[in-house]
Amino acid sequence: MALYLLENTVQNYDWGSTVELPGLLGKDNPSGEPWAELWMGAHPKAPSIAVDPATGARIPLDKLIAEAPIKVLGSSVAGRFNNALPFLFKILSAAKPLSIQAHPSKRKAEHGFAREDFAGIPLDAPERNYKDTNHKPETVVALTSFEGLCGFRPIDEIVANIKLLAPQDWQRLVGRLADDPGRLELSVFFHTMISQTGDVIQKRLEYTLARCKRIVASEQRNSPGGLLFSWVLKLLETHPGDVGALAPLVLNLFRLEPGQALNITDGQPHAYLCGTAAEIMANSDNVLRGGLTSKHRDVAEFISTLGFDSGLLQPVVPVDLSDGFSMYHCDVPDYAIAKAVVSGVMEGPKRQSVPEILLCTDGKVELVSTSGQRIALPRGTSIFVTANEKRYSIAGNGTVFKASVPS
Repeated sequence: MALYLLENTVQNYDWGSTVELPGLLGKDNPSGEPWAELWMGAHPKAPSIAVDPATGARIPLDKLIAEAPIKVLGSSVAGRFNNALPFLFKILSAAKPLSIQAHPSKRKAEHGFAREDFAGIPLDAPERNYKDTNHKPETVVALTSFEGLCGFRPIDEIVANIKLLAPQDWQRLVGRLADDPGRLELSVFFHTMISQTGDVIQKRLEYTLARCKRIVASEQRNSPGGLLFSWVLKLLETHPGDVGALAPLVLNLFRLEPGQALNITDGQPHAYLCGTAAEIMANSDNVLRGGLTSKHRDVAEFISTLGFDSGLLQPVVPVDLSDGFSMYHCDVPDYAIAKAVVSGVMEGPKRQSVPEILLCTDGKVELVSTSGQRIALPRGTSIFVTANEKRYSIAGNGTVFKASVPS
């Protein structure tokens, strides 16, 4: 028990790219299906299959863990996380925008799950908000240029955007927030904006569409205003009638370049717009949606999850470690993520007793265990390393991501 090749599930959501994940995995996609996410982990919805490279024996990763949690996870991780792998590792590739969403805190998830259980709402019901009792912080690391929305803009930016959009009507729309720029008025403004329905919002969106076209035509293409209102225009055209199209006016629009990362915390509204990234998160399926989706929306519950902190985003850059990996600071107990660019032989130090998933995203490398076991890891291949593997080295030329648990 040490190293296992992983066979992972691809999720075919309609916003996925038809080329990026097939290209990473070296597979054909003759039907042109959208390949949205590659899941690596032990989530019960789609656990990876662990394959013994020596014998070819295959077992779902969650079952492998259940049979020997201390050996697979290590005593500390098994004790802290109830004998379960605490993270889910993904490659996400978005050709179209995802929904505006937020994830609950651990305490809110526990209360929400108990409340919906008491109400008798089945776990697989489309109107169910809480699928488990866990929180879901997440970290994305860009593999390509990666764009999205995350967190509330500084309030003066929100007010300025509304003034530009509706110069004759801004005082009625955002005057209270301009006069009292705090979390309370921001929550009132955002709730009013996102909960509008019927003829009122249809007329407002029709006006916004026409106004955005005029603004985009008058702005330089790559100026902040041009980028902002171009995204509002795109969302209005791809999600007609959806008030979530207005989100770029109030949420930070970000662009990560390859290697940059972003931490998304509990209660932070966000939406990924386009690009491919490695993503790691706590092992949860709790998603509360507020817009840009045909799936279940519970606006009141979505709003109740938000913290309404506002301010600029700062991308996370990795810190070089002595083992050859560069670590992204995540500051959560459930997961850690690091990246290594291997050229030659990278000798690893003695490992902490934690589980790891290694994924090669470029080139080709080989893992060599302390017992002399050698496993090829070409682009798109992943390996699960059990906690009782003491040491390994990596040889070759390529880029390797490591998903693990803080020790």
